[in-house]
Amino acid sequence: MLQEKAVKYRIIALMPLFALVVSGCGEKPATATATVPEAGKLTARAMLEPAIAEARKWEPDAELVGVTTSLADGPAHDFWFYDFQSPARSTCTRIRALASGSVTNAGTGGECRLSSPVSTGFIDSPVAYDAAVAAGFRKGESVQFGLSVKSDQALPAPRECWVVWSDGDGDDEKGIIRGWCVDPATGAFVTRLSGYLAPTPSGD
Repeated sequence: MLQEKAVKYRIIALMPLFALVVSGCGEKPATATATVPEAGKLTARAMLEPAIAEARKWEPDAELVGVTTSLADGPAHDFWFYDFQSPARSTCTRIRALASGSVTNAGTGGECRLSSPVSTGFIDSPVAYDAAVAAGFRKGESVQFGLSVKSDQALPAPRECWVVWSDGDGDDEKGIIRGWCVDPATGAFVTRLSGYLAPTPSGD
Protein backbone atom coordinates (compact mmCIF):
# COMPACT_ATOMS: atom_id res chain seq x y z
CA MET A 1 0.00 0.00 0.00
CA LEU A 2 2.74 2.42 0.95
CA GLN A 3 4.62 1.47 -2.23
CA GLU A 4 1.55 2.23 -4.40
CA LYS A 5 1.17 5.67 -2.77
CA ALA A 6 4.85 6.44 -3.37
CA VAL A 7 4.46 5.60 -7.06
CA LYS A 8 1.37 7.85 -7.31
CA TYR A 9 3.20 10.75 -5.67
CA ARG A 10 6.13 10.36 -8.08
CA ILE A 11 3.77 10.39 -11.07
CA ILE A 12 1.97 13.51 -9.79
CA ALA A 13 5.29 15.26 -9.15
CA LEU A 14 6.49 14.53 -12.69
CA MET A 15 3.27 15.66 -14.41
CA PRO A 16 4.20 19.40 -14.62
CA LEU A 17 7.54 18.49 -16.22
CA PHE A 18 5.81 16.13 -18.64
CA ALA A 19 3.32 18.85 -19.55
CA LEU A 20 6.17 21.26 -20.34
CA VAL A 21 7.88 18.74 -22.60
CA VAL A 22 4.66 17.94 -24.48
CA SER A 23 3.74 21.59 -24.88
CA GLY A 24 7.14 22.25 -26.49
CA CYS A 25 6.78 19.46 -29.03
CA GLY A 26 5.85 20.62 -32.52
CA GLU A 27 6.32 24.30 -31.74
CA LYS A 28 7.91 26.35 -34.47
CA PRO A 29 11.08 28.20 -33.46
CA ALA A 30 10.58 31.90 -32.83
CA THR A 31 11.41 33.98 -35.88
CA ALA A 32 13.33 37.23 -35.62
CA THR A 33 11.26 40.29 -36.29
CA ALA A 34 12.73 42.75 -38.77
CA THR A 35 12.53 46.54 -38.74
CA VAL A 36 9.26 47.66 -40.34
CA PRO A 37 10.09 49.57 -43.54
CA GLU A 38 8.82 53.10 -44.07
CA ALA A 39 5.55 53.25 -46.00
CA GLY A 40 6.03 53.75 -49.72
CA LYS A 41 9.57 52.35 -49.71
CA LEU A 42 10.77 49.13 -51.33
CA THR A 43 12.63 46.32 -49.62
CA ALA A 44 15.07 44.28 -51.71
CA ARG A 45 12.61 41.43 -52.29
CA ALA A 46 9.56 43.58 -53.00
CA MET A 47 10.19 43.79 -56.77
CA LEU A 48 12.42 40.74 -57.18
CA GLU A 49 9.96 38.62 -59.18
CA PRO A 50 9.11 41.41 -61.67
CA ALA A 51 12.86 42.09 -62.01
CA ILE A 52 13.52 38.42 -62.81
CA ALA A 53 10.68 38.42 -65.35
CA GLU A 54 12.13 41.53 -67.02
CA ALA A 55 15.59 39.95 -67.10
CA ARG A 56 14.22 36.77 -68.71
CA LYS A 57 12.74 38.95 -71.47
CA TRP A 58 16.28 40.19 -72.08
CA GLU A 59 17.85 36.72 -72.08
CA PRO A 60 16.05 33.46 -71.19
CA ASP A 61 19.06 32.16 -69.27
CA ALA A 62 19.47 35.34 -67.18
CA GLU A 63 20.80 34.62 -63.69
CA LEU A 64 21.03 36.99 -60.74
CA VAL A 65 24.53 38.11 -59.73
CA GLY A 66 23.85 41.14 -57.54
CA VAL A 67 21.32 43.35 -55.73
CA THR A 68 22.20 46.90 -54.68
CA THR A 69 20.89 50.24 -53.53
CA SER A 70 22.53 53.34 -52.09
CA LEU A 71 21.82 56.41 -49.97
CA ALA A 72 18.97 54.69 -48.13
CA ASP A 73 17.66 55.95 -44.78
CA GLY A 74 17.16 52.41 -43.50
CA PRO A 75 16.33 48.91 -44.75
CA ALA A 76 14.03 50.09 -47.56
CA HIS A 77 14.49 52.64 -50.31
CA ASP A 78 12.97 54.31 -53.38
CA PHE A 79 14.84 52.04 -55.80
CA TRP A 80 16.80 48.79 -56.13
CA PHE A 81 19.09 47.49 -58.85
CA TYR A 82 19.18 43.82 -59.86
CA ASP A 83 22.20 42.74 -61.90
CA PHE A 84 21.89 39.77 -64.25
CA GLN A 85 24.17 37.90 -66.59
CA SER A 86 23.63 35.57 -69.51
CA PRO A 87 26.12 32.68 -69.29
CA ALA A 88 25.35 31.64 -72.87
CA ARG A 89 26.23 35.05 -74.33
CA SER A 90 28.66 36.36 -71.66
CA THR A 91 26.60 39.54 -71.43
CA CYS A 92 25.22 41.50 -68.46
CA THR A 93 22.44 43.94 -67.77
CA ARG A 94 20.87 45.84 -64.87
CA ILE A 95 17.19 45.91 -63.99
CA ARG A 96 15.98 48.97 -62.10
CA ALA A 97 12.90 48.80 -59.86
CA LEU A 98 11.28 51.95 -58.46
CA ALA A 99 8.84 52.43 -55.59
CA SER A 100 6.34 53.68 -58.18
CA GLY A 101 6.15 50.10 -59.50
CA SER A 102 8.27 50.78 -62.58
CA VAL A 103 10.62 47.95 -63.61
CA THR A 104 12.96 48.66 -66.51
CA ASN A 105 16.04 47.21 -68.15
CA ALA A 106 18.50 50.02 -67.51
CA GLY A 107 21.66 48.08 -68.39
CA THR A 108 23.73 47.92 -71.54
CA GLY A 109 23.30 44.21 -72.16
CA GLY A 110 26.86 44.22 -73.42
CA GLU A 111 29.71 41.77 -73.03
CA CYS A 112 31.04 41.33 -69.50
CA ARG A 113 33.12 39.13 -67.27
CA LEU A 114 30.81 36.51 -65.77
CA SER A 115 30.42 36.40 -61.98
CA SER A 116 29.28 33.79 -59.52
CA PRO A 117 25.47 33.89 -59.34
CA VAL A 118 23.55 34.40 -56.10
CA SER A 119 20.45 32.58 -54.91
CA THR A 120 17.12 34.30 -55.45
CA GLY A 121 16.00 32.94 -52.07
CA PHE A 122 17.94 35.57 -50.11
CA ILE A 123 16.61 37.12 -46.89
CA ASP A 124 15.10 40.57 -47.29
CA SER A 125 16.98 43.81 -46.65
CA PRO A 126 15.32 44.58 -43.25
CA VAL A 127 16.62 41.27 -41.88
CA ALA A 128 20.14 41.98 -43.17
CA TYR A 129 19.96 45.52 -41.78
CA ASP A 130 18.91 44.37 -38.30
CA ALA A 131 21.63 41.70 -38.20
CA ALA A 132 24.28 44.28 -39.09
CA VAL A 133 22.96 46.77 -36.52
CA ALA A 134 23.00 44.08 -33.83
CA ALA A 135 26.64 43.39 -34.74
CA GLY A 136 27.63 47.05 -34.39
CA PHE A 137 26.76 48.72 -37.69
CA ARG A 138 25.71 52.38 -37.53
CA LYS A 139 24.19 53.97 -40.58
CA GLY A 140 25.85 57.38 -40.44
CA GLU A 141 24.40 59.65 -43.12
CA SER A 142 22.95 56.78 -45.16
CA VAL A 143 22.94 53.04 -45.74
CA GLN A 144 24.31 51.11 -48.71
CA PHE A 145 23.34 47.52 -49.55
CA GLY A 146 25.04 45.00 -51.81
CA LEU A 147 24.27 41.33 -52.30
CA SER A 148 26.91 39.37 -54.21
CA VAL A 149 29.58 36.70 -53.88
CA LYS A 150 32.39 38.36 -51.93
CA SER A 151 36.09 37.57 -51.74
CA ASP A 152 37.66 39.25 -48.73
CA GLN A 153 40.61 38.65 -46.40
CA ALA A 154 38.13 38.31 -43.53
CA LEU A 155 36.43 35.36 -45.23
CA PRO A 156 37.95 31.84 -45.37
CA ALA A 157 36.60 31.45 -48.92
CA PRO A 158 34.45 33.46 -51.35
CA ARG A 159 30.83 33.37 -50.29
CA GLU A 160 27.48 35.10 -50.76
CA CYS A 161 27.14 38.14 -48.51
CA TRP A 162 24.47 40.71 -47.90
CA VAL A 163 26.89 43.58 -47.27
CA VAL A 164 25.56 46.55 -45.31
CA TRP A 165 27.78 49.60 -45.03
CA SER A 166 27.82 53.36 -44.58
CA ASP A 167 30.18 56.32 -44.81
CA GLY A 168 31.80 55.39 -41.50
CA ASP A 169 32.86 52.01 -42.90
CA GLY A 170 35.05 53.47 -45.61
CA ASP A 171 38.66 54.59 -45.73
CA ASP A 172 39.10 57.02 -48.62
CA GLU A 173 42.87 57.11 -48.32
CA LYS A 174 43.16 53.35 -48.63
CA GLY A 175 40.21 53.06 -51.00
CA ILE A 176 38.47 50.33 -49.00
CA ILE A 177 35.04 49.70 -47.54
CA ARG A 178 34.69 47.61 -44.40
CA GLY A 179 31.13 46.40 -44.79
CA TRP A 180 29.19 44.05 -42.52
CA CYS A 181 28.61 40.63 -44.11
CA VAL A 182 25.31 38.91 -43.30
CA ASP A 183 24.48 35.39 -44.49
CA PRO A 184 21.74 35.88 -47.14
CA ALA A 185 20.34 32.40 -46.51
CA THR A 186 19.94 32.53 -42.71
CA GLY A 187 20.17 36.21 -41.76
CA ALA A 188 23.04 35.50 -39.35
CA PHE A 189 25.88 38.01 -39.07
CA VAL A 190 29.10 36.56 -40.51
CA THR A 191 31.90 39.09 -40.08
CA ARG A 192 33.02 42.64 -40.67
CA LEU A 193 34.91 42.70 -43.95
CA SER A 194 38.47 43.99 -44.26
CA GLY A 195 37.85 45.72 -47.57
CA TYR A 196 40.80 43.87 -49.13
CA LEU A 197 40.50 41.05 -51.62
CA ALA A 198 41.55 37.62 -50.41
CA PRO A 199 44.82 36.46 -51.97
CA THR A 200 44.53 33.95 -54.79
CA PRO A 201 45.86 30.41 -54.20
CA SER A 202 48.92 31.31 -56.28
CA GLY A 203 49.61 34.27 -54.00
CA ASP A 204 48.99 36.85 -56.72
